[in-house]
Amino acid sequence: MITHVYASNYGAIGAGLELTLGGLTALVGPPGSGKGCLLDAVRFLAECASGALEQAAASRRGGALQRLRGDATLTTLGVAVSRTEGHGFWLVQLAPGDREGETRVKSETAAWWQRSALTRLVKPGLRDVFDPGSDPPEVSFDRLKGSPKGFSRKDKGRSGMLAYRGVAPIAVSGARLVLPLLSDGPLTPMLDELRRAVLYSLAPRTLRAPQKLSASRRLRAGGDNFGSVLRALERERWKADFLAGLAQVTGDVDDARVSSSGGLLVTELRHGVDGEGRERWRAAADEPDATLRLAAMVTALSQEPPLVLAGFEHPEAGVERGALPALFEYLRAASAQRHILLTTESPALLDLLPSEAVYAVERRDGATIAAPLDGSQRGALRERLLASEGERARPSRPELVPGAS
Repeated sequence: MITHVYASNYGAIGAGLELTLGGLTALVGPPGSGKGCLLDAVRFLAECASGALEQAAASRRGGALQRLRGDATLTTLGVAVSRTEGHGFWLVQLAPGDREGETRVKSETAAWWQRSALTRLVKPGLRDVFDPGSDPPEVSFDRLKGSPKGFSRKDKGRSGMLAYRGVAPIAVSGARLVLPLLSDGPLTPMLDELRRAVLYSLAPRTLRAPQKLSASRRLRAGGDNFGSVLRALERERWKADFLAGLAQVTGDVDDARVSSSGGLLVTELRHGVDGEGRERWRAAADEPDATLRLAAMVTALSQEPPLVLAGFEHPEAGVERGALPALFEYLRAASAQRHILLTTESPALLDLLPSEAVYAVERRDGATIAAPLDGSQRGALRERLLASEGERARPSRPELVPGAS
């Protein structure tokens, strides 16, 4: 599992912010506090673990990575991973490249400890192995117990030298990350975990529109292969779990099907049967936004093998208050098999979340900060959310037209 996330100078995030992830972790704060930026920091690393640094950076130019050009502060991102056979961490420091909009890898550090080599269980936090005010220290491995296998690499101009224990040194370009290039070796378990993390951004417009056929059977982060995943559902062992979850969170949707029209896939959801026993199918184009997002979320959490980390932005959006307990219970049960990271600004959902699962997120002095929720602070956070909710619900004041009474 991914146990820790570290982000420094990424988007609105200030210096040295670390999250410890449990089975269910919620980032709670008012609009504009930076919850989405925290989620995107994890999404960015997951994309990079699949070797898509250039593409991931290009999609964020002028956004989360704008600091790379705006000042001399480096962006640092990292994760710690723990599995039955061991644990490790991966830290990346990014800097502006020579050309406008280019992103270069300033440094990269990774290590993995085999569980059998440890005299005791060590669970390092990323702050314990990295000082965000300096380059990754060469002695960082020595500050933890055991004999790690990994590398520490600093880029010297246009290219760097990777010192990777157990294999010959590899010359790498400063524009590429090394960890995604390693197909075998002691760091492979950590890479496998990172590649099984998906941080979803499920837009109803994408889910309801007819989609092209995709060969991928894993729901992608944007949901653009939703129809293809549902079409293959009959052959999947997780169909029963999907249908049970769908009924639990939506209330009346109990099946899904996909048809082909003009070379595109059209999704339909079934809302039970009417009094005469006729099935009530409804096209995705006619479904409410909340129903589509919930259906896609259940799809993501029903897949086998399960994701190690699934992230969702505002899963409660559009859901009636009375249905939130069922949604929470579904998420809580799903977190037994993988970590779930979500963002919310709903006071009603906050009331259901245990304090130990909540990070309170806010903007302070222009930067996003997040801290574990103290039980005594729950009331104050709820009041801030209620105030923001009231502001959004308040109708805008009409402009006065000259001459109008």
